[in-house]
Amino acid sequence: MGNTVVKLTPCLAGREADDNAPQSTLCQTPTIAGIPDSFDQEGIGQTISFKRDDSDDPNSVPFQTIHCVSLGANQIAPSSIMNDYSFSSSSSFGRSSSFSSFALHPSSSSFSSSDPSYSGILVRSASTTILREIQAARDRRNQDKLENPSLGRRLINSITSRLKKYTGGVVCGSHTGTVHQGTCDEGKSDPGAVHWAQGKAGEDRVQMVYSEEHQLLFVGIYDGFNGPDAPDFLLANLYEAILLELEGIQWEKQDHQQVLGAMSRALRRADEEYLNMADENPELAMIGSCVLVMLMKGDDLYLMNVGDSRAVLAQKAEPDLSGVLGKADEDLERFKVEMMRQLEAYERDKLSGLVAVQLTMDHSTAFYQEVRRIRSEHLDDPCPVTRGRVKGTLKVTRAFGAGFLKKPKWNNLLLEAYKVDYIGNSPYINCNPYLRHHKLGPRDRFLILSSDGLYDHFKNDEVVAQVEMFTSMHPEADPAHHLAELILRSAATKAKKDVNDLIGLPQGERRKYHDDVSIVIISLDGKIWKSSPRLDEISNQELLNC
Repeated sequence: MGNTVVKLTPCLAGREADDNAPQSTLCQTPTIAGIPDSFDQEGIGQTISFKRDDSDDPNSVPFQTIHCVSLGANQIAPSSIMNDYSFSSSSSFGRSSSFSSFALHPSSSSFSSSDPSYSGILVRSASTTILREIQAARDRRNQDKLENPSLGRRLINSITSRLKKYTGGVVCGSHTGTVHQGTCDEGKSDPGAVHWAQGKAGEDRVQMVYSEEHQLLFVGIYDGFNGPDAPDFLLANLYEAILLELEGIQWEKQDHQQVLGAMSRALRRADEEYLNMADENPELAMIGSCVLVMLMKGDDLYLMNVGDSRAVLAQKAEPDLSGVLGKADEDLERFKVEMMRQLEAYERDKLSGLVAVQLTMDHSTAFYQEVRRIRSEHLDDPCPVTRGRVKGTLKVTRAFGAGFLKKPKWNNLLLEAYKVDYIGNSPYINCNPYLRHHKLGPRDRFLILSSDGLYDHFKNDEVVAQVEMFTSMHPEADPAHHLAELILRSAATKAKKDVNDLIGLPQGERRKYHDDVSIVIISLDGKIWKSSPRLDEISNQELLNC
C-alpha cells in the first residue's frame, strides 16, 4: 500500500504554509517506516490511516480510506491483571505495515510546513535528531521483544490462525498476517493479506482489521471507565470471539440477523469470561467499557453497541426535483432533459447537502427510555438512578464489565467505600447490545465511528458538516486529525483557556476539560458509486415515477 509514517511534533508560530489554512495545534515529523510491530511513542494521542491501493479493483473493496485518531486525557495506571494485553505508554499504536501512523504532540515554533497536500493543517519536519531518538527507542524495544512478545504479534497469530480455518491456507508474511492457499510465493501479489491496526489513548482502545480475501472490515472502539482492564480485554479477545461465532456463516444468503446474532453472542460470552475473573480479582468488578463494533462486508454494514459510543453515517439528501416534476404534463421530452440535467448536477455534487444518520443507540441516563427501563426492573429501589447516574455512579446504562452493577456478589466483593446500595438481585445495567444492519447505497458518503468524547463538544450534524467542509477543502488531508483539533479548541474555549496551555497540561489534569476520544472515519467513495444507473438508461416512465 506504500503509506508513509510520520510523527506529529511542534508547529505553532513559524510555518511555511498557506496563510488561509487553519492554524494547527498538532504537527507531524517523519519517523522511520518499515517496522510494523509496536509503534509505541509517547504523545497526547495518535492518528492512523489506511488507503486502498490505486491498483485495487474498486468493485472489490467496500471502502476507499480509513482515518483514525485517538486523543488521550486520562492518566491511567497499568492493567491490574491484564498486563499481557496492555501497552506500555499512555498513547500508543500497533499496526501492520499497510497502515501509516502518527504520534500527536504539543506544538511550538520550531517546525514549518513542508507538505502542501495538508495545506498547513499538518506540518512535517526532517529533524534527524528526532529520527535518531526514535530509532534508539525502537532498538531498545526490539531487545525487549525477544523476552516479551508484543500485543501486535499475538493479534497476528490470532487472526491468521482463525483465517486459516476459513481458507485451509498457510500463513505467509510475518508482519502483514498474510494467508495464502497452498504455498507461499514471495514474488506474487497478496490477495489474502490481513491489514490491522490497534492502539490506545487514555482508557480508550481502538482496533481495525481488514481481510482482503474475505472482503471483511472490522472496527472496534472500546471506551473504558474506572481503569484499562476491560478495554484491554476487549482488544485482546472480542475480534477473535466474533470470528469464532461467524464460522459457518454463509454470507451469500444475506441472512443479516444471523450475522448480528453472532456478534451479540460473542460480546455476551466475552462479558461473562471477563466477569468470571472478578471472582478472584474483585477490582475488575469496578472496571467496564462501552463497546462499538462495525463489520463491513461488501455493501452490508453490521453495527453493535453498548454504552454511548456512536456510528454516524453521512448521507446525501434526496435530490429536490419539485420544480421539475411540476412540468411533467407540458412537454415529455423537455421534461426528460430537465430531469436528467438536475440528476447529473446532483451526482456531480458529491458532498453538498449531507445529512447525519445515527446508526446506533445511546445507552445512558440522558435518555428517558433507558431510565424508565431500569426503574421498571427495580420497583423495590426508590433511587435506582440518582444525580443522573445509575446508583449514583455510571452515566451509561449498558456496558461491558462493571459487574458491581450487574450482580450483588460482585458488589459485595468491593471495598466498602466503592460499594453501592444494591437492592434485590436484578442487574442495574446489562450488556445487551443494540444491533443494526444497513445496506450501503449511492447516497452514503462516509461513516464516523467515535467514542462519546466527540459528542461532548459537537452534535451529529455538526460533525458531519465539519468533515464535509474539511475534505472538500483538503481532500488529501486527515479529517479525523481535524476533528481532534476542533475538540481541543472547543475544550479550551469552554474553559476560557488558551488552546496551547490546555494541550500542555499533563494527562489526568487535562481530563478536567475533555474526555478521551477515539474517532474512525471511513470514506465510502469506493465501489458503491459505480453501481448507480447511467442517466441515459433511465426510461421516460422511470423519470415520471421519480
